[in-house]
Amino acid sequence: MARNAPGLGDAFTYSDGLAAGLTPAELRHDSWAKPFHGVRAFTAPTTVVELAEHYAPKMPVGQFFSHTTAALLHGMWLPLVVEQRTEVHVAVRPGQRQPRGRGVRGHLLVDRPGLVTEVQGLPVARAEEAWCQLATVLGLDDLVIAGESLLAKGRPQPLTLHALLRAVRAGDRPRQSLLNRALPELRAGVRSPKETELRRLIVAAGLPEPLINEDVLDEQGRWIAECDLVYPQWRIVIEYEGELHFVDKAILLKDVHRYELLQALGWRVIRITKDDLAHRRDDIPQRIRAAIASRA
Repeated sequence: MARNAPGLGDAFTYSDGLAAGLTPAELRHDSWAKPFHGVRAFTAPTTVVELAEHYAPKMPVGQFFSHTTAALLHGMWLPLVVEQRTEVHVAVRPGQRQPRGRGVRGHLLVDRPGLVTEVQGLPVARAEEAWCQLATVLGLDDLVIAGESLLAKGRPQPLTLHALLRAVRAGDRPRQSLLNRALPELRAGVRSPKETELRRLIVAAGLPEPLINEDVLDEQGRWIAECDLVYPQWRIVIEYEGELHFVDKAILLKDVHRYELLQALGWRVIRITKDDLAHRRDDIPQRIRAAIASRA
């Protein structure tokens, strides 16, 4: 059976296990998780981030995580199907051999200044580089959502649009044309991927682009609320309400109070739910268009 040994973390290489005093028979035992060739772990990884942590003990100098693995380590918003893939993307610079093996997708990347940083103690492609690499994996809409997660309000250290602009304009990237299309679509200051999706739906329908997470003040200049999407010229706010807004009583009560204040000041509040985006997308621009017409 698997047993602990001094100096071993949750995941370690076969050779490190021998050095720590485990026997070959113990290391071959079926009680170990074996996420990668030559790696043993006390617990099986369940997320891509955990997979990366389990792969790290066998990484030689020069390898680093890239593409969707780097994006998830940087906290980017990715489609659920991408988050659930049981593989890690590992890259090297020219002159090194691409990694291969079960559960590993290797890449040979152009060496660029500042290509690699450290996240949670792991070597990872810098955030702007990882976003550019996502162009080989994602379509336009998901690429914009991932990019805006790096510019999001509330992110501990948000990037600037200039950082992404500089990375894209460096050129010589796979699917450069897609990056060129995505870059002018990016906006700073969103708080969730659904906010981005909703705003892009509104603009694609030919409606004016609303302000993002704008503060609403009363006549005396006192702060009333920060609203997801705002048309100040028509005193209309559009709020995306996820499931948490309905199951968390504190959030629900706060929303009720906030909307009453806004309506008392003459603001029209349009509430959009996850179900609206999934099943009634065409209705959303019509609702907003009607509200604008009634105010105009």
